[in-house]
Amino acid sequence: METEVIESLGIIIYKALDYGLKENEERELSPPLEQLIDHMANTVEADGSNDEGYEAAEEGLGDEDEKRKISAIRSYRDVMKLCAAHLPTESDAPNHYQAVCRALFAETMELHTFLTKIKSAK
Repeated sequence: METEVIESLGIIIYKALDYGLKENEERELSPPLEQLIDHMANTVEADGSNDEGYEAAEEGLGDEDEKRKISAIRSYRDVMKLCAAHLPTESDAPNHYQAVCRALFAETMELHTFLTKIKSAK
């Protein structure tokens, strides 16, 4: 069940990033983001087995970076580990992502208020 939600989330994120583009246009994604979305959207193979997963494919991985590798995306925790690996300090991830979510929520509320005013003005 969890892998199905991760797969759906990967597809939704990809479609959201392509929103507003013409049919023949494709958004340029950074290689790590493209790989993450690809592996999220393809967690289950056609035969029902799990995909072999994502391994951080950055050039010149050091010993410290070896610890950051995820052999397969099987849980939300794996997705979070991959995202946290892109921060300067992985321990900053909870505070960073909470701040991002707060900012997104605030922008959503501002947009909602704006759209409500426009709707009521008609």
